[in-house]
Amino acid sequence: MSSNERAASSGNINKLRTGLNVGMGVVYVVLGVLVLGMRVFGTIALPPTAAYVLGGVMILYGGFRVYRGISDIRNNNSSGAE
Repeated sequence: MSSNERAASSGNINKLRTGLNVGMGVVYVVLGVLVLGMRVFGTIALPPTAAYVLGGVMILYGGFRVYRGISDIRNNNSSGAE
């Protein structure tokens, strides 16, 4: 495998990883909101404290994943423009 093929393959892997960061971040945020919403409506058999902690942690982690994905996109766009 030549160095050009490796660079192209590495670029594809980075794009996949960035997409997964954003996609999974959105999934975590949605699940966190659902946990909080279901706890409010009484459809989850969790104590209120556990539901709020679980939902909050999922929303925070999802936000972190989305932020990391967006920052990777910005870094890739700025490095590719040079």
